[in-house]
Amino acid sequence: MAHDGSDRSGRTEIDHSRRRVLAASGIAIAGSVGVAGCLGDDAGDPFDDYGPQAAALESTAVSWDDLGDLEGELTIYSGRTRDQIDPLFEMIEDEYPDFTVEVDQDGNEDQLNSLREEGENSPADIFYTQSSGALAALKSDGLARELPEDITGAVDDDWSDPDGEWTGASGRVRAIMYDTDEFDGADLPEDIFAYAEDEQFQDVISTRPNSGTFRSFITAMIEMEGEDETRGWVSDMVNQQNATLYSSGSQQAEEVAYGDQDIGLGNQYYAGRILNEDPDATLDVAFTSDDPGCLFNVSGVAILSASDRPNLAAEFTRHILAAEGQEFFVDVNGEYPVIDGVEYVGDLPTVDEINPPSFDLNALGDVEAASDLLREEGMTV
Repeated sequence: MAHDGSDRSGRTEIDHSRRRVLAASGIAIAGSVGVAGCLGDDAGDPFDDYGPQAAALESTAVSWDDLGDLEGELTIYSGRTRDQIDPLFEMIEDEYPDFTVEVDQDGNEDQLNSLREEGENSPADIFYTQSSGALAALKSDGLARELPEDITGAVDDDWSDPDGEWTGASGRVRAIMYDTDEFDGADLPEDIFAYAEDEQFQDVISTRPNSGTFRSFITAMIEMEGEDETRGWVSDMVNQQNATLYSSGSQQAEEVAYGDQDIGLGNQYYAGRILNEDPDATLDVAFTSDDPGCLFNVSGVAILSASDRPNLAAEFTRHILAAEGQEFFVDVNGEYPVIDGVEYVGDLPTVDEINPPSFDLNALGDVEAASDLLREEGMTV
């Protein structure tokens, strides 16, 4: 796997026994959806039709054994950080020796701007993003092509584009990370606005305003609560609560667990990773209820309209959504699966135990108003 920039020094290994247990039990297998031959550059990859060789996903996750072999090369513009996604790409390459992914890694906005500039001349086959907002923006710009129905039909409508031009691949929920030596989760408010108003959080609360998912959270707050209420929340966090502002989600979670920080507003998977490695860490999460503070967002995938390998890109996307791909997000990243048949097995509550708001993720396609508001109120790093 090739990358722009420096190489990583190591590789994350994953226990494949969970995959085989699921396969043996029949939970994650779709039945007889075998594919003859490989999906590669010489398999015939017409631009206008995904073709009959594409294996179908079902409502429960299939296994890689049920999908077509991958052969050839794909170019992926990735907005996910490397430690969160490269090990999965390497797993897929290890499974298929004749398949390679060329990864261009940068921030979501930088990748989106590159795709806009390149248009139909882009070398990218897939846009893999950290947040659904960038996928919605790509769709709005007319740069994504419609995905096969089996892909869009396998993912919950709340976590994919209703027009079928992008799909979520893994999920995360905004959460309240807290130091269990300082707070009892049962006593923490279920209203996100309380964290900007209650004096008990003054000087001990933190957030990470430079992340795409934070800007999506602010965009959702504007949509749900209005600009004035959102501006008041941001202003109070900065001026009244004296919130510590981080540029790294991992550092923020680690300082709640081991440092001087007591409360952290962030994605739940950062806490999940720490607890997976150190169950005795003085860290836990609480959630608000039915408000932007517990927004369920997704990282996800779109196939570029410029791609001349849409069949291969589609089959690669099926591998991301298959049992092995979904288990990677759960077991390694602490994220939530977006496909039925793969269970969340981490230390945090399941999505069914949380009450996230119903929200159209396409509304996160324009974060300019949120970015302007954060800058105007001084919540920047």
